[in-house]
Amino acid sequence: MRVAMIDGSAPTSDRSDLARSAAQVDQKDNLPTLRKGALTSSHIVRWCAAQENWDKIHYDDKFARDVGRLPGPIINGALKQHFIVQFLENGFGLDAWIWRIDYKFIGIDLVGQEVEVRGSVADSSVKGDLIFFVVDVAIWNRNLNQATTVGEAVVVVHRRRRRIRSADEFFSATDKFQLDESIAGSSGAVPPAVAASIGKVLEEGRSVVPVDLSRLRLFADAVMGLDTRYFDSNGGDVVAPPLFPLHGIKQAPGARPLSTDPGAFGREGVHEVGRNVAIQFGLDPTGMLNGGNKVQIHSLAKLGEYLAAESTLASAKERFGARGGRMLVVETLNRYREATTGRLLITERQTVIYRFSHEEESRG
Repeated sequence: MRVAMIDGSAPTSDRSDLARSAAQVDQKDNLPTLRKGALTSSHIVRWCAAQENWDKIHYDDKFARDVGRLPGPIINGALKQHFIVQFLENGFGLDAWIWRIDYKFIGIDLVGQEVEVRGSVADSSVKGDLIFFVVDVAIWNRNLNQATTVGEAVVVVHRRRRRIRSADEFFSATDKFQLDESIAGSSGAVPPAVAASIGKVLEEGRSVVPVDLSRLRLFADAVMGLDTRYFDSNGGDVVAPPLFPLHGIKQAPGARPLSTDPGAFGREGVHEVGRNVAIQFGLDPTGMLNGGNKVQIHSLAKLGEYLAAESTLASAKERFGARGGRMLVVETLNRYREATTGRLLITERQTVIYRFSHEEESRG
């Protein structure tokens, strides 16, 4: 899937009835902007609790500057991807299925800055009763007046507005938009231990407790403005937000203890798979950043279900930054399932960028 830039213009239309004949959808039809306003340190700490990610570059100013080599604490990339899903649900309605989201970070958003999600319909196609909409999306930093995240999504809508409940209803109808699950190998001067692990399962995880209302309620508060079906059992069957499984693995207490080292990032306490690549290979984690993601959503996790995941190293490449700094760019292929039945929830291709320190570069 291609990645397209969204310009800075304001939405020209506020169309909510996009589930009509594809021939009636104007190409470049703008969707309603999702405005989140300024995200303060309180917002970020609440999200860190909901995600269960204690990375100090998001809430510790001194650490972000002195250790993370950043201009200040940054807004979590994981939170921004949930904003994209919310934007698409607002534009197409909850009867639609958010199937694919590919995005990459081209800039950083600092804590305290205002962000919003923008997007427009770029293309559409019809297969039987299903309409496949391709949407260009971007997260716009209002303080900087520029996009900091760009990407593309695929949304599937039934022509008669029937609710689509899983990708099983259309997955075999087309392979045009399906996620690339290939193992791509390595290129450049990749650390030998990393190169030798390509194609191998790096880690697995299984929740010791089921998806519960307490976690979902905290999650809804942190993302802000989520539909009640994601946390309120009085409204019927509760399902988790589409990307919740990425953060939903809950291991036993003490399984991932936080370090007491003042220089520790806090990432050692994260239960997510496919993210702690530097730590797994003995690299200094202070140079590690989220580079973006490609996600395919198969089904939604339900209240009371147990989650499981595994992460396979899919590729590793040596790259050099704009200022000549050496970087390692790795992709992990991660699969999330309902642990008891094996039902597939999400397949993702996660990109992690690791910036080598001067000491590591000098060692080669």
